[in-house]
Amino acid sequence: MPFIIPSWALGAAVILIAIQVGRAISGSGRLRMRRRGGQDADPEIVELQENLQAMQHRIAELEERVDFTERLLAKQRDADRLGS
Repeated sequence: MPFIIPSWALGAAVILIAIQVGRAISGSGRLRMRRRGGQDADPEIVELQENLQAMQHRIAELEERVDFTERLLAKQRDADRLGS
């Protein structure tokens, strides 16, 4: 018997994901306002945040490269299976 996920569980998962995304967006907005205001912005924290953003950007680029490489390998395997 195959395992089937109930539709109510999928709906609950979508709602929970939406809540987490909303929290992440609102949290990052507060962080930007805090940095612009300059009230509690410690220069070391600002530098660490900028470094983190740079690393996240580099990771995103690496993920794109890995995806591209995986697609090329899959295409080559498919061509080998088809005998072309």
